[in-house]
Amino acid sequence: MSPTIARRSWILFLLIVLGIGCAAAAAVPLSPKPAGAGAPAGDFSAARALAHLPGIAAAPHPAGSAAQVRVREYLVERLRGLGLSPTATTTRVARAFPDRTHVAGVVSNIHAVIPGRAPTGRVLLVAHYDSVPIGPGASDDGVNVATVLEVIRALKTGPAPANDVHVLITDAEEPGSLGAQAFTGSPTPGEPARTVVLNLEARGTTGPAVMFQTVGGNGDLMAAVRAAGAAASSVSDTVYRLLPNDTDLSVFAEAGFRGLNFAFFGGSAHYHTAHDDIAHTDPASVQGMGTAALGALRSLASVDLSRSNAADATYFTLFGLLVHYPDWLVLPLGAAAVVAYGVLLWFCRRDLRLRRVPMAAAAFTLPPLAAIGLGLGVWEALTALRPEYASFDVGDTYRSALYGWGLAALLAAVLVCWYGLLRRFCSPLEIWLGVLGWLAVLGLITAIAVPGGSYPFALPCLAGCAALAAARRWAADTSPWRTAAAAVAAIPVTALLLPLVLLLFPALGVAMAAVPLVLGVFVLGTALPLLEPARGRRAVLSAGTAAAVLLGTVLIGTGLSVDRYDAAHPRPLSIGYAFDADAGRAYWLSAARHADPAVAAMLSGTPVNPANLFPNLPTGQYLSGAAPSAGAPPAPTLEVLGSTTRGAEREVRLRLRGGADLHTLSVYADTTAHEVISATVDGAALTGGRNRVFATGVWKWGLAYVGLPAQGTELVLRVRGAGPLPVRVVAQHAGVPGFRPPAGAAFSAWPSVSGQSFTTRVFRV
Repeated sequence: MSPTIARRSWILFLLIVLGIGCAAAAAVPLSPKPAGAGAPAGDFSAARALAHLPGIAAAPHPAGSAAQVRVREYLVERLRGLGLSPTATTTRVARAFPDRTHVAGVVSNIHAVIPGRAPTGRVLLVAHYDSVPIGPGASDDGVNVATVLEVIRALKTGPAPANDVHVLITDAEEPGSLGAQAFTGSPTPGEPARTVVLNLEARGTTGPAVMFQTVGGNGDLMAAVRAAGAAASSVSDTVYRLLPNDTDLSVFAEAGFRGLNFAFFGGSAHYHTAHDDIAHTDPASVQGMGTAALGALRSLASVDLSRSNAADATYFTLFGLLVHYPDWLVLPLGAAAVVAYGVLLWFCRRDLRLRRVPMAAAAFTLPPLAAIGLGLGVWEALTALRPEYASFDVGDTYRSALYGWGLAALLAAVLVCWYGLLRRFCSPLEIWLGVLGWLAVLGLITAIAVPGGSYPFALPCLAGCAALAAARRWAADTSPWRTAAAAVAAIPVTALLLPLVLLLFPALGVAMAAVPLVLGVFVLGTALPLLEPARGRRAVLSAGTAAAVLLGTVLIGTGLSVDRYDAAHPRPLSIGYAFDADAGRAYWLSAARHADPAVAAMLSGTPVNPANLFPNLPTGQYLSGAAPSAGAPPAPTLEVLGSTTRGAEREVRLRLRGGADLHTLSVYADTTAHEVISATVDGAALTGGRNRVFATGVWKWGLAYVGLPAQGTELVLRVRGAGPLPVRVVAQHAGVPGFRPPAGAAFSAWPSVSGQSFTTRVFRV
């Protein structure tokens, strides 16, 4: 190679590297700078929104608690101060599930309306004001309730919106979105076809605002998504459907409403804990959520909502702009990627050994498998060194960024090593075509199975095929363009896939880092052609692999060193109290792998599975120890109000009561020798059968009741079976009698045994 060609080669590769770097920089989602209290009246101000937090999230306020009543009164007063006429409607509601415990309770939603000038429909702005029992819920969902107040204030500074704007602050979202269920099941829920729901949520205490889910036809909602300015991707919608998570928007979707779901996901180590408090809220995240909500609301409040477009769109943000196209284009684009790849193979047939291309493609299955093993293996190593990591919600630690970068470096080492080994058998073109083939195949498969997830594969494949074909057609054999063109696909792959990696890592945590690592394989894998011009390639690849392994190890080791506990980052502590009122025995229970020093003396170290005594606890092995029964919360009571027999069936009317400060009362039926045909609670029908399909033990039918009134509630069971039906009732309270976490420690995230007390009793009815 002449010196001139060599210089051109390096210039081209530097340009490609620069392009990848620009794509990577633009892919990082950022939150806007928080606006102060002196911001223009029509703008959203994080400072003005945060001023509401002391009235909302000063203390835990789960559904039905006295603390929640005070929060409700504060919100009603603030909405009146904004010139609205809010109503707080108390409703008894039940929600049946086919595969888990039914949920029922007494809820009080707050509802207010800003009438439109010439309404064609309505926009429903939603956030929930209940917290988990053990935490004040400043971020989940206090900041979003405060955001709603500030959004409404900003909206009212201008002319009245064209469409009606409804404010709905729901109750009991945490135990099962009962407030949303009460609204959609009310006599006048409104017209779903002419309503768009904007739901505001949080799964942590920091991070950029993300529009992560749409429900209903979203084709004509893209203008609102663009106006919101939040990061968005139809891939996140696809991933969210695979997770066992719900929000209020899930209930609205079941009722036929359309909507957008906004949230922030960083800092999940604080999620559902006592330190989801005002001190840990991020003003930048509040600003991001408020700016997005206000932008989307203003857009929807000014358009014709009577003409809804049932079609869906594929969408993503690219360099800060929203790109979207109708879903009917997804399959043609996926097919076009496969066709383009086939044409490219034919076009390059004289420059390669065709049999080696499928060999390279088959070999590319190894890096994703290695990524999965790497993610799981590093997490197992971390939890072996720090057993308390297993108590973090979704396995995300306080300072997980260094772990993420360390995993990325180790993944780079895997790919460089893989490339060096495969390079002994295949030419660069054969390897690059093998990788490109995966993009083509995945683009088509996802276009058929999950249309919203096709674009990160199909579009880069088309770009890569075009670049390689152009270089093969117009560049001379010795031209550096031929080699450089192979790396062009890395630019769109980085721009489209890297944002997903950066959003999924904090959302899924270090424990599930294997998922973003698999996507990272394609980000790094398409950039492998950049290794080819290096002189002494084998030595460079070996040195690069060693350097990446060393860097990854140092980063992970540094992460272990700096991820220490303090008052702002307390050590997660798993300990709860359980009392069997029938036997008069009390237990300490811990879901930790190893007993924390703070509670080691309380636990015998013998793992137990308490599924038959306390079926409301997550299934698994628990460390246990004998606890004092003195100070146990009061046992629940069950009174038989009547029993009627009709042939082989029996209808039993029961009255359920719990003690003071109860947040949940759960009822379970032993279905070993009996069948629950159906049930009715507070007049609402529930399905029978075995709704607790994943539960172990004998209690396969269950109902959890929140916000139980002092007079209790009535439950009617229709059962079939000989003899009395065993019914287990569990009363659940926040707090652990006689125990407070020591300094520098805090109860681990809800829902779990930690930070809670359970009292159980069996009745035969």
